[in-house]
Amino acid sequence: MCLTRSLLTLICLLLVACGGSDNHDVNSFKPVQSIPNLNPISMPLTSLVQATPVRFERYLKNGVYLRSQDELRVTFNDSPETSSDDSSVFSTTNVQEQGVDESDRIKYDGEYLFIANQHSLMGGLTEDTPNAMTSVRIMQRGLTGEMLELSTVTINQAASYINGLYLRNNTLAVLSNIDSYHIAVSTFVEGFFPTKQQFNLSFVDTDEKQTPSIDLSYTIDGAIVDSRRIDNMLYIVSSYRSALDTITYTSSEQEKLAHYNTIMQTDISQLLPQYSDGQGNQYALVDKNKCYLPESATELDGFDGVVTITAINLDAPSEMHSVCVNAQVQGLYASQSSLYLYGTEYGYVDDKLIETSVVHKFSIADASIDYRASAMLDGRFNWNLSNLRFSEQGDYLRVVTTTGDRQLGYAHRLNVLIDDGEQLSLIAQLPNATYPQPIGKVSDDGKVYEDIKAVRFFNNQAFIVTFLNLDPLYVINLSDNRNPLIAGALDIPGYSAYLHPISDQLLLGVGQNVDPRVVQTDSTNPDESSVVIEGAKVTLFDIASINAPHEIDSIVYPEAYTPVEFDYHALSYLTMNSGATRFALPIERWHTRTLVNEQTQEKYDIWTNENALSVLEVTSKYNDAQLHELGRIKAVDSADEQLNVSGWNDRSIFHQDDVYYIHGSKVWHSRWADLSLVYGPY
Repeated sequence: MCLTRSLLTLICLLLVACGGSDNHDVNSFKPVQSIPNLNPISMPLTSLVQATPVRFERYLKNGVYLRSQDELRVTFNDSPETSSDDSSVFSTTNVQEQGVDESDRIKYDGEYLFIANQHSLMGGLTEDTPNAMTSVRIMQRGLTGEMLELSTVTINQAASYINGLYLRNNTLAVLSNIDSYHIAVSTFVEGFFPTKQQFNLSFVDTDEKQTPSIDLSYTIDGAIVDSRRIDNMLYIVSSYRSALDTITYTSSEQEKLAHYNTIMQTDISQLLPQYSDGQGNQYALVDKNKCYLPESATELDGFDGVVTITAINLDAPSEMHSVCVNAQVQGLYASQSSLYLYGTEYGYVDDKLIETSVVHKFSIADASIDYRASAMLDGRFNWNLSNLRFSEQGDYLRVVTTTGDRQLGYAHRLNVLIDDGEQLSLIAQLPNATYPQPIGKVSDDGKVYEDIKAVRFFNNQAFIVTFLNLDPLYVINLSDNRNPLIAGALDIPGYSAYLHPISDQLLLGVGQNVDPRVVQTDSTNPDESSVVIEGAKVTLFDIASINAPHEIDSIVYPEAYTPVEFDYHALSYLTMNSGATRFALPIERWHTRTLVNEQTQEKYDIWTNENALSVLEVTSKYNDAQLHELGRIKAVDSADEQLNVSGWNDRSIFHQDDVYYIHGSKVWHSRWADLSLVYGPY
């Protein structure tokens, strides 16, 4: 008995010594006379651990206090407070990974077309309805290919614009942004945790297409980082910055102490994101028992940002499960079995910029979301299409990072990590001692000044485009993930900003055409010069021999651009039984048009845009293929007038021999056999 009592006493002492303070409720916190010497807010670059509720609460509240004492805090109020897996028949959303659906402004199931009326930063409001930004247009494909409007459903009156759509059977899931937020500006990277922002998730029952109804609607605290759908499960990654409106910056030590005590005594529920249903009932989005903290977090650390991964069963939308991460996240990459959250911390050491990134892996199965491991890497992922820098293959994760800049030179690395059951371990990098050739051409001074424009993984290969004056397309052999090497490279004028694998012999690139002989100098900085962009460009590459890739053909659109460069959802494709692949991409060109004042007869110029859908064909899946433009469908109304709407959100659909062009909220229709005949707009 004495031995047992002694053992129990020893265990209790060990628990206290190892952080027994976690057994105390933070809400029973008694006011202190001095504020602990807290560490400055930063993004810890370590693995995650599932935190006890008390440890999580302390870390979050420390962050709320630290943020309130940021003297540079500024408030912005932007608005009032208030891929084709059935490619033989029709095209669907162009996605990164097959089997992982991505949100888009249109969804099509082979008979019904759903169009989100969008707000375009370049073109203003769409022209159709007063509620254009918060409604979905439902159309049906007719017997002769025409599109018939069935109904328009308003999603959420408070929403400012629709973020994207998902379609499963007769359930349309609509994500909408509600822009009413404040952003804190401080000395480290900001903008990911607006304190007042909300978004809406509505489920539209489309069983009766002419009278659709919203079965369920949630208004959720936070901002959408990204989302994915895998089979019946919708995964939403959102960010939320915890704060108390009554706590603001002060230089008074007495007020600082009062603020600290107030924050520590605040019920944790007031600092966590919530969601409400259509009846106004509020629920906690985050369970404090299912939150992860950086492994290195101490009692003197804190971060006020909460990232939530929410899983929703689209077959039973009332089922919602979440886990939260008390860390900063900037993007999402998803495979059919895993979610990867990633972000970059920027700091300075001796006036030198240090960029370090973190990747957190979560395994997913139905509604289960389980943390697996994390990895820290030197460098950043850049912003445009950063998810395409990632690729999962079995237990391996391949990812491309970049350090440096145009002045000092770049260092681009391909990293290979393995999930060994305990951590994500770096097992290979390129360049390395055996293969030291840099990714990017080396200048006379020994530096690489070419930044990465595009990355795409396909099977056992990675394709990387770097650019300064020419477009080097690098083909990296990943047949042995532990021993990557540059197999071949190709220099051609211009660059590709998006790469689309067609087969193991063909690759399509979409970007800009450049004449490297014409260089312009920045008048504000004579040391800065760049080549002249001449227009959009589509290139067909032969990659049958990875040691000797070459260009088969290209098409240039002078003085034009395509939104595919920035959003690959704008590209549509359909693989035919013959082996040919049909592509469509929107093209926009801006120019001046001369008008005459009828009263004064004075002439004046206005800027106007021309929008069209370019329809292309790659004639086979082998390297004897040719690239042809079959025609263009112009976005003009019945009076042959160009619509003054930006093409930023243009989309298209192939259905057998029918081609549909969606510009704004209108639809034009043509046939593959004769693209000069255009019907609509519908």
